[in-house]
Amino acid sequence: MYPTLFGIIDSYAAMVTLGLIAVFAIVEAYFRIRGLKKRVMYTVEILACIAVAVGFIFAILTQNLYDFIEKGSAYEWTWAMTFYGGLIGGAGAFLGVYFLYYRRKEGPFLTKILVVAPAAITAAHGFGRIGCFLSGCCYGIETDSWLGVLFPGMEHKVYPTNLFEAIFLLLFSGVLVFLAVKLDFKYNFTVYLIGYGIFRFLIEFIRGDHRGGLVPGLTPSQFWSIIMILGGIAYIFLVPLMYKKDEKTC
Repeated sequence: MYPTLFGIIDSYAAMVTLGLIAVFAIVEAYFRIRGLKKRVMYTVEILACIAVAVGFIFAILTQNLYDFIEKGSAYEWTWAMTFYGGLIGGAGAFLGVYFLYYRRKEGPFLTKILVVAPAAITAAHGFGRIGCFLSGCCYGIETDSWLGVLFPGMEHKVYPTNLFEAIFLLLFSGVLVFLAVKLDFKYNFTVYLIGYGIFRFLIEFIRGDHRGGLVPGLTPSQFWSIIMILGGIAYIFLVPLMYKKDEKTC
């Protein structure tokens, strides 16, 4: 749609940058309002940077894995990315560094992270989807609906699923920010996992960008959405155990 802003700025990179700014703003607001230690806040921000870097790598590798499984000998490297690959890789890096280093250095503070992390993730993801819309990727199937958008180079209108998702994620982020900052809601991560999992499963029915196949009858994202929803349900039962273990506070 608008791959560059003002003719010189890559629109996707600009939206990713705004998403990262939103992440730090949300984390800092949460820690300041809840009266938590600045040292731990800075630690969380360092962990977030590591998670983002690793997440981008895994997002690209996951898409290439999908393509390799589907195309076999016809496979060619792509720089395309898939969100769930980035989420899994980023979360794994975050938790790995936390448990291997920062937990012993700063004490247990994972429960605090899991309260604010969903709000930050959805904000960054929402801005990223705006970048997708501006770049003209991750759109939906063809439609004659008034909701359809005609992207450059297309003959038919398509559902702007990238924009639908951006609106959902930014509104969802607002709800999660309120739950984290105002209520310090212990089950914020459950709300995120189940809420986004359901949304992503449903919107996949009108998404038009093929991402390969893992399970017959499901897109890869629908498969991971189911895992996400089940993880959200499991997290409900893990919360009491985690808070009992993390007796120290930030």
